[in-house]
Order: sequence, then structure tokens, then C-alpha cells
Amino acid sequence: MKKLFIIYFILFSASFNIVKANNNVSFIDIEKVLSTSKAGLSLIDQLQKINKKNNENFNKNAKLLKENETKLISQKNVISEEIFKKEIKQLQIDVKKYNDNRNKIIANFNKIKVENTNSLIQMINPILKDYADKNSISIILQKKNIVMGKNEYDITDKIIEIVNMNIKEFKIKWIVKF
Repeated sequence: MKKLFIIYFILFSASFNIVKANNNVSFIDIEKVLSTSKAGLSLIDQLQKINKKNNENFNKNAKLLKENETKLISQKNVISEEIFKKEIKQLQIDVKKYNDNRNKIIANFNKIKVENTNSLIQMINPILKDYADKNSISIILQKKNIVMGKNEYDITDKIIEIVNMNIKEFKIKWIVKF
């Protein structure tokens, strides 16, 4: 009798402990949203144009420095040693200025890239919040942090469509100018 009571008690108490979770979880590939939405493509295009222009300027200045070096080396036996050393020092100063300027421009470009990407993400966040509210989604996770998940929980393509409707184009905001 005691055993029967214990079994009945365990089964009865276990039925109260069963809780069904009603949380809805989805995931999104934010990199895909940034790389395929109209606003993301606009940002990428603008960044590529800036980077291309910077690289053209770097190559032009590097070519001039190389030409100056070649010219100086060819004049080594024609000019005096004192003038040659003076010209070498000036060339070293010019190379250092070039490298410093190049590093500043690259750092500025990276800062522009990060801050504008973050700005675009901040514009997408209200869209995600609104979508989550309308579809009773409790948590939206980044796809890169998911080990495995059903495709039905992937909302990336739906968010891209909404972003394309709401954000047509993204204009880069310049942070620092040299």
C-alpha cells in the first residue's frame, strides 16, 4: 500500500511540473541583410568607391617616391656626397610622411566603415523590434551564433524585404576629414 501511495504521489506531482514553453525564438543572418539589402549594397558601393580613390592616391604617391628614389640613385656619382646625403634624408622624410598619411587615411576609412555600418544596423533594429512584436517573437539571435536550427525560424529574407521597403538608400556620413 505504501508503494502504491508513493507511485501515485510521484505521478500526481509530476503532472503539475510539466510546463509548456510558449516562447518564440528566431534567428537572422545580419551579415546577409547588410550585404544584400538595398541600403547595405548602397553602403558597400560607397565604401568601395572611397577605398578605390584612396588606393589610387596611394599608388600615385608611391610611384612618385619610387621615381625620386631611382632618379637620386642614378645621380649618386654625378652629385657631391653631401648633396646626395641631404637628398636621401629628404627622401626618407617624404617616405615617412607618406606612410604616416597613408596610415591616417586607412584608420579614418576603417572608422567611417565601422561607424556607418553601426548606423545602418541602428536603422535596422527598430524594424527587427517591430517584426518581433507583430509576430510574437521573444528572442532574435544572430545566425552565426546558432549551431543548429530549423529553417522555418530563419527570418533573414523576410527582414531583407522589409528593410528594402523602408530604407531605400544609405548615405555615408563622414566622421573625420583630413
